[in-house]
Amino acid sequence: MEKLSTEPVIAEHEQDERADGLGGAGPILAIILATVVLSLAKEILMPLTMAALLAVIFSPIASRLDRFVGNFVSAALVVIAAVTIVVGIGYFLTVELTAVAVQVTDYTDNIATKLSSLKGSTPEWMVRVEDAIKEVEEQISDVTPRARRSKPTSVVQVPATQSDLEEAVKPAIPILSGLFEALLIVVLMFFLLYGRNDLRDRLVRLAARGRITLSAEAIGTAGAAVGRYLLLFTLTNLGYGVAIGLTIWMIGLPNPVLWGALAALFRFVPYVGVPIAALLPMFVAFAVSPGWSQSVEVFAAFVILDQIVGYLVEPFLIGRGVGLSPLGLLFSAMYWGWLWGLPGLLIATSVTACLKVAGDYIPALGFFAVLFGDDSRREDYHDYYRSLLELDQTSARTIAVGYCDKNGLEPTFDDVLAPAVVLAGEERAENHISEENQNLIFETTIALVKELGDRFNKPRLRGRLRIVGVTPPGEVHSLGLQMLLELLRRTGIAANFLGMEKTAAEICAFVNQYAPDMVFISCTTTECVPAAIELVRALIAQSPRLSIIGGGPAALEHRADLLEAGVAQICGSRGEVRHAVRLSVLRRSVSGPSQTGSDRPLAGPRTASS
Repeated sequence: MEKLSTEPVIAEHEQDERADGLGGAGPILAIILATVVLSLAKEILMPLTMAALLAVIFSPIASRLDRFVGNFVSAALVVIAAVTIVVGIGYFLTVELTAVAVQVTDYTDNIATKLSSLKGSTPEWMVRVEDAIKEVEEQISDVTPRARRSKPTSVVQVPATQSDLEEAVKPAIPILSGLFEALLIVVLMFFLLYGRNDLRDRLVRLAARGRITLSAEAIGTAGAAVGRYLLLFTLTNLGYGVAIGLTIWMIGLPNPVLWGALAALFRFVPYVGVPIAALLPMFVAFAVSPGWSQSVEVFAAFVILDQIVGYLVEPFLIGRGVGLSPLGLLFSAMYWGWLWGLPGLLIATSVTACLKVAGDYIPALGFFAVLFGDDSRREDYHDYYRSLLELDQTSARTIAVGYCDKNGLEPTFDDVLAPAVVLAGEERAENHISEENQNLIFETTIALVKELGDRFNKPRLRGRLRIVGVTPPGEVHSLGLQMLLELLRRTGIAANFLGMEKTAAEICAFVNQYAPDMVFISCTTTECVPAAIELVRALIAQSPRLSIIGGGPAALEHRADLLEAGVAQICGSRGEVRHAVRLSVLRRSVSGPSQTGSDRPLAGPRTASS
């Protein structure tokens, strides 16, 4: 029985070791394999991707309609509306572009006049280059006939003529192929909308079989975030198109509705979409206007309105969105444009947003969050963390001190130091950093907690509350406790940390000698809970009136046991701790200082070595 029970564990351990060995190359291999599959299966995956993106964009609307007309009808209505909009835009663009082509042919004389003026103003060095190119072309043309005369004759087999049916069907093949893809997108979009709840449950079960941590709530939250972002982004682009159309109309250029529609459509292409959309109306302005000012006005309108929408409207309407990195978005646009051409450029932003949110909620896809995530969300602690990985403690200290001077002590603890330590623990658990790296990050952070706390002036009040922070034997974490004590010291409280790796006898002797008003005990790991219970009982036995406050994940989990042992309160946040301290101060002000003597100076260092 023992052999049968240990074999799965050993096999799982070996599998985890192999996974750790491939952890660094795993994302790269996955991207290469995905690129090959996406290229070979383009005809199938492109309609599926477009249908999935449309389903994500319109899912918030379908969810609102579900309450009134049901799942089936809401999906059908959304699909019909989407198809109507897309067909209408396609038909409108086709008709209008044809009309513009006809209009431009009426201004050939104006175009020729402007080109002639450009040629007349060509610099002399450019004219010489053009003449040299023409001379080379003439020499090549003189050699080519002689080469052709000396070339031996060869027999050329004339292919068989195609039948009339083949000639008639050949032009219709691209049209039929496009109609089939459009129909496939519509059908897929309907079933994705109609079965989105069932699909979510299937993904959860599939992830469970693959040992991927995933929940239905996470999928729902991620889908809602992406759907809201893409819907608002679409509405923003629509508003941009309306603004462009009105501006073009005021400039006096023909077909302003067409240029607004093109601007809204091409703004889905990151960075280069707006300049591309501006080229055609600039050419029309070049053709129909006698001067150059109208072309410049058109280009300025596209660029200026894009900047206004990007820096004023989008932050207000969308907020931070899903936190896409501009550089990551640019590389994604290049990738999808190279892979699928113009359709890839149009869907690049939407696909990138989906992948980034998937990386936020699915650990196995976390590298997408790193690739496409906005660094500004992590810059508060990411630069600090990176500096310590580079063994640059001076730079890490500069980052922490600068953030503290700008934002204060508690935000520095919450936004820089604590997240960096948590990230180091996660990276160490996945064997991405060494134990030496983790120890350096933890030790540097502990030292900075004390240093940053000393940067602020603390009021020295007579009869102030005396607090001692302790950890039970076997505890390995004290960062949260030390941060809390430093924050309490800023309010005038004599808060001191006894230190790590102290025995129960040493802790009891310290508390008995210096007689604090309150003792904070931090318990973060389940293994140290029995030692914490014994320590609490020993402290209560020697000082029955001592107030002990407990905290930490393990303390919250074993709340009942610690309360039974004698802990006065288990706090789950700093707010609860501050409330407990205020109550203690209030009781002291009513009853007077305890005879144990908070007037006596608390001897010894503020904290022992941790």
